[in-house]
Amino acid sequence: MKQIDIERVVHGMLHVARPLEISRVRHLLSDGTKQEVIEELKKYQNEDGGFGHGLEPDAWNPHSSGIQTWAACNIIREHAIDQMDPMVEKLIDYLSESFDDTIQRWHSIHPDHKDYPHAPWWEHEGDLKSFNPSASLAGFIIKYGNPMLPIYKKAKSLIEEALDFILNTKDQIERHELRCFVEMINDITDLYQHQPKFQKAKRFMILHMDEVIEKDRLLWFKDYVNKPSSLIKHHPSLGSEVFFDLLCEEIDEAFDHQNEEHLWDITWQWNAYPEAFSSAKNHWQGIIAFEYLKLIKDLGILIE
Repeated sequence: MKQIDIERVVHGMLHVARPLEISRVRHLLSDGTKQEVIEELKKYQNEDGGFGHGLEPDAWNPHSSGIQTWAACNIIREHAIDQMDPMVEKLIDYLSESFDDTIQRWHSIHPDHKDYPHAPWWEHEGDLKSFNPSASLAGFIIKYGNPMLPIYKKAKSLIEEALDFILNTKDQIERHELRCFVEMINDITDLYQHQPKFQKAKRFMILHMDEVIEKDRLLWFKDYVNKPSSLIKHHPSLGSEVFFDLLCEEIDEAFDHQNEEHLWDITWQWNAYPEAFSSAKNHWQGIIAFEYLKLIKDLGILIE
């Protein structure tokens, strides 16, 4: 494992990253506060408690949606923001009000999504029974929500359905759906850890993860493939011990594929909205850089 010059990465982030990612990396490196992260994240929150405004940079609709709120949930998780913080309480309110009882899911995108710049894969909502992002949102409610709320019971029901799916599907699980299952498992471990069904689902999850993780390191920074870090965002977490060596290999490979700003180019593209896509690329570079620095710190890899 090569030594890693994080100063150059942070310097590159200062050129392209959003203030949100700058606050996140400053907090990560003990140069900033959690409250600064909260204040930046709140700028993406709407009055209804949900999140929008391009927090997930492939979708620029300002209105609240499931996928944008999912992105906020992951930032809250990463920074261990308190469940009693007003921002988190408002988010839970949004999830309570936006749950669709007819499909037992949250909708991923807002109905007027196509009126704003977006990646082609967000042109349509797709399969309404997909667990992306609903499994992750349900896990978030179990970890951060009040057990007395009606949405808590609905979240537990969705989680039972998700665990059954993990245990019984014979097909390869779609990569984004699988990531949501990983996040769900991480969130519910404290509550479910003594349940045999949960422990069996965790073992099956490792098999599902191994099935979709691309092992050819030559493809990791060339094509839109499922890198180890696509599923494992921190350590310790589900799969981080099993795939520890592979995660280290990815980080080692990553520092051979930096661009001129010492960041990482994305491996996907929009064919429309060129001006918006140009900004989205910059935003993604900031997010990816933060995620690598967070993983490097979690894994205890030497840095300069």
